[in-house]
Amino acid sequence: EMADDDESDKRLEQDFSELQAVEDKIQLINTELEEKMLELDKEYTKKKRPLIIERSKICARIDNFWMNTMTNHPELSQFLAEQDIEVLGNMSSIDVEEVDEDRWTGTRYTFHFKKNAFFDNKILHKEFRYDKQTGDQEVDTSEIKWKPGMNYLEELVAAAAADVATGKRKHSEAPETSFFLWFDSEEQSESPIGEWLRDDIFKDPFKYFCGEDDEPDEGDDEDCEGGDAEDEDGDGEGEDDDQ
Repeated sequence: EMADDDESDKRLEQDFSELQAVEDKIQLINTELEEKMLELDKEYTKKKRPLIIERSKICARIDNFWMNTMTNHPELSQFLAEQDIEVLGNMSSIDVEEVDEDRWTGTRYTFHFKKNAFFDNKILHKEFRYDKQTGDQEVDTSEIKWKPGMNYLEELVAAAAADVATGKRKHSEAPETSFFLWFDSEEQSESPIGEWLRDDIFKDPFKYFCGEDDEPDEGDDEDCEGGDAEDEDGDGEGEDDDQ
């Protein structure tokens, strides 16, 4: 019986060894696949870039495009303070780029603004960087140059502190009750706000501008598919009748 047990152990050990060898080969293929997919993603991101720029120019011509897009997002809208919405009405474009340099990788967010009553910046950027060698994380954020008396973030922070003092808010709860509090934060890890901007808002802004995640209201299709077209057709028919 001991001999049989030894033989069984040897077979099991050999099976484990062969299984590990196969798994190693599979892992090599998976690694190769990941590298190929990364290269392919970079290639097609580069191909899309001219269209992204063209899309940005079109969106900039539509009043309140990005404000409506962000307020229609079911999760992101919960993090927008009333003052945010007024400021976002002055946003003319959003750009999100994946950064992949020799040492650093990460995500760069760039926001363009029209002249407004809140701050002097025309461009604000926020970048999350990860050191490929050490794994260290950094965040680089533009300083918002608020106009006198217009920095409402101070009031939001004070209100949050008061809520903590009175027990309405826990210390562990995120203070990001404002889009611009997220922007101004130096937290090194990305919050859901950054993920929603990158994966939803920037990826498919027209979807959220039209509010397709919500229950459709009567007339929604017309708003996003050229509601004036019907009137134009009607005018055209009238002209034909007159002729």
